[in-house]
Amino acid sequence: MSAIAKVVVVVGSQTALARMLGVKQAHVWNWLHVHKRCPAKYIRRASLVTKGEVTESELLQDHERIS
Repeated sequence: MSAIAKVVVVVGSQTALARMLGVKQAHVWNWLHVHKRCPAKYIRRASLVTKGEVTESELLQDHERIS
């Protein structure tokens, strides 16, 4: 499971994460299904909304796997 998928599970839904990050739910869907990673500019906030359950390092590893 990708780190961005773990973030979605922890916060409860794609819609909840989108609201927390100030983006549309469709963006979160694309991160999950197309890009398979969270954009770099949202990594810190995505980690914060999980209260550390998903670390910034885990989210960065998604970028390393794709590259």
